[in-house]
Amino acid sequence: MNDLETLVLRTIGENVSSPDVFTDTDSGMAQIRDSLNDAIEEISMLTGSLKASYHLPMEDSKGFYRFELGKDKMAWITDAWLVGQKRRLEQTDIIRLNKFNPHWMRNTGTPQSYFPIGKDAVGIWPRPASETDVIDFTFVIVPDRYDSDTDRIRVRSNYRWAAVYFAVGEYYASRGSAKSALYYHGIYLDKLGVQALYPKSYEQVSRYQTNKEPQPRPTG
Repeated sequence: MNDLETLVLRTIGENVSSPDVFTDTDSGMAQIRDSLNDAIEEISMLTGSLKASYHLPMEDSKGFYRFELGKDKMAWITDAWLVGQKRRLEQTDIIRLNKFNPHWMRNTGTPQSYFPIGKDAVGIWPRPASETDVIDFTFVIVPDRYDSDTDRIRVRSNYRWAAVYFAVGEYYASRGSAKSALYYHGIYLDKLGVQALYPKSYEQVSRYQTNKEPQPRPTG
């Protein structure tokens, strides 16, 4: 039983030392563990809080590459830095390239743009004309699900309680207690910061506003 699982048990009123419903085994904690994994995945996708760097060596005339990420999954690319030229690449897509030049796949030279393909691949335009450069990618990742209490839990410290309340809400939902499930899901959204971005009433919408003097008008 790890720290997050312990917090979930305490919140639902279980005795951590001798729980009534859950046991301190992989099978006994499966429900809570699945809920925490779901929470961590959702938090990673909504906040983009976990990032990784990937150094991609260029190959002569090769325009498509696959990332070798291990168990983690790429959510989206946030930056691509061409090391040798010391500049950033622009993100594009195949539709835009087709409109620009239907024969874009034949172009070779210094890379100018990149476009994501699926969850673990990327295209480079134009195709590199040499093997002397490297692109340093930064992207948001969704961590691999943990299986036991000895596995590392990869979630930012400020979102740990959000994951706990997500799991608590799912626990009450599984028991048919909709009122309690909605209550703890609302706390989860508060801890995540979603309520501040999407408030329930229009009066709470946060926006920038400046009070300027009115434009002078001619007199006389």
